[in-house]
Amino acid sequence: MAETDSLLKRLVSTFVLDFAAWLLGTGVQAVRPLPSELPASTVAVDQVFLVTLADGREGLLHIEFQGRRSQTPMQWRMLDYMPRLALAYRRAMASVVLYIGRGAGANDSGLYQVHGLDGSPVLAWRYQVLRLWEMPAEALLATAQVAPLALVGQMQMADPEATLTAVVTRMRGVADGERRGHLLTALVALLPEEEMVTMVERLLAEDDLLAELDLPYLRKIRAEGRAEGRAEGRREGEAEVLLRFLQLRFGPLPAAVTARVTAADAETLLRWSERVLSAPTLDAVFAA
Repeated sequence: MAETDSLLKRLVSTFVLDFAAWLLGTGVQAVRPLPSELPASTVAVDQVFLVTLADGREGLLHIEFQGRRSQTPMQWRMLDYMPRLALAYRRAMASVVLYIGRGAGANDSGLYQVHGLDGSPVLAWRYQVLRLWEMPAEALLATAQVAPLALVGQMQMADPEATLTAVVTRMRGVADGERRGHLLTALVALLPEEEMVTMVERLLAEDDLLAELDLPYLRKIRAEGRAEGRAEGRREGEAEVLLRFLQLRFGPLPAAVTARVTAADAETLLRWSERVLSAPTLDAVFAA
């Protein structure tokens, strides 16, 4: 989801007070960004902030954005990130994963344990999971914060026209023109259907707000999205071809194998494809 990652980070960074209050579900009086590259490592999280709550307590807000595919399952990435953050900053911490795109994070519970040989848990970790594609956009309109409304295009909308009209009305009330432009640009960039984009652009034209859109940035985001879409289409095609070859060579495939091939990246698919004709067994195709 490279085409939306930088957009989402810019959106959250610009309106971090709104997002912190929304994600934490409490009043926030101050937020300060912290380095996202974790000390003594080359690991970088998406975003991390030092948050001061309305009651004066301080803690970390750690945010990850994730699309439908991740080379390393999110729970193991979070197991890597969260202890590093805890060790680096030694503060109370809230970690949130925002899943973008239908089906993303469908199986992520956000609550995990590793058990010892005696069956008892020896390690546990927990983070908040927000699957935007499952959330009703209308519920977001009831929140006090305006900035998260830029995400409505990734949510379920029972009545897109009414919802988008209400969102644009709320954003129109942002007094600062530059911040309003950031919000409107993010809203348009995150709309999944051209019909919705046309609808919002018509609303903006009625209020002379079209000029506030960052058109060069929108063009860049859309160009990156088209390029990533083409690459994703090629990868899916390669996965389908590999599955057909595997079925011809080894017969019906276990569901776990199909899922593994479907989720693999292009480089891994190529490596497996090169083994199909020579591998003596199905397991040998996937050997490290």
